[in-house]
Parts: sequence; C-alpha cells; structure tokens
Amino acid sequence: MPKNRWEIPAEIDRPRYSLVQILLHWAVVGLVTVQWLTYDAIARTHSSLMRPKPVDLLEHSIHTWAGILIGVLMVGRLGLRIHRRRTVPRVEWKDRIAALVHSGLYMALLAQAATGFVTRYLWGGAGLAHVWIWKAILALLVLHVLGAIYHLVRRDGVFGRMLPGSQATTIGP
Repeated sequence: MPKNRWEIPAEIDRPRYSLVQILLHWAVVGLVTVQWLTYDAIARTHSSLMRPKPVDLLEHSIHTWAGILIGVLMVGRLGLRIHRRRTVPRVEWKDRIAALVHSGLYMALLAQAATGFVTRYLWGGAGLAHVWIWKAILALLVLHVLGAIYHLVRRDGVFGRMLPGSQATTIGP
C-alpha cells in the first residue's frame, strides 16, 4: 500500500521517471508558460503602425531565447525517452491515447522551436506554420492536463511519477 497519495501502488508495474526527466519536463512547462506570456510582444515589435516599447523588445528577446532553450531541452527529453523506452506493450486504449498525446507534444514542441528559429533568423514566411503549431500545442496540452487530472482523481500513482521528490522517481538518466 502506498505511503502517500502520490506514490505508485505496488500493483502498477510502470517504469519510474528519473529526476533528470522530471526536471526537464517541468523546465519545459515553465518555458512554454514564458512563451505564452511573451508572444504578444512579437506582433508589437514587427508592427509598422506602432512603435514597440522597450519592454516589447525585451519580451521578444526572452521569447526567442526561451524557444531555443525549449528546442534544446526537448532534444534531451527525446533522447532520454528513447534511451528509457517502455518495454511493456501499450494494449489498453488509454495507454495508446496517452502515447499519441505524448508523441504529439514532443513533435509539436520540436517543430515549434524549429519554425520559431527559422522565422526569426532565416525566413519570416515560416511564421504562419509557427502560429498553427502553437494552436496544436494548446490542444495537446489540454488533453495532457485532462489526462493528468484523470490520474490525480483516480489516485493510481501515475500523476506522482512526474512530481519531483516523490518516491516514484529514480536518480539518473
């Protein structure tokens, strides 16, 4: 029996996330939040109708560098995910949906970072794809958060696997 509500019950045979995986996950969550808070500055710094304020230029720079960092962190997360590949086949429909949402998030976040870089430094025309990928990310995030809430309500230990300091974590890659 679990000692606390976040611990994985003994009957659930799921691999644990490493501390590195957990820290990368929450760093990306924080950086995606920064992206959401700073994206309005992009339009203001590129408008021919209004002068950007100094804070807009700062937010644009933060948005750019946070996007690059997301790309780097997501490459690291992808490498760890491949290295720690799940050995149990996904047979239940819930597991398959979770895999689809997670894979979609990985692909969308990597594509978002790539199109942001291309838009900023190589070709502004990629900006439209960048905007549409953001909409896909928001939809996938809603599904991901709903899945997390589902596991939190069920108290099945899955939610706690991604919390730092929970007994459901291991040290190392």
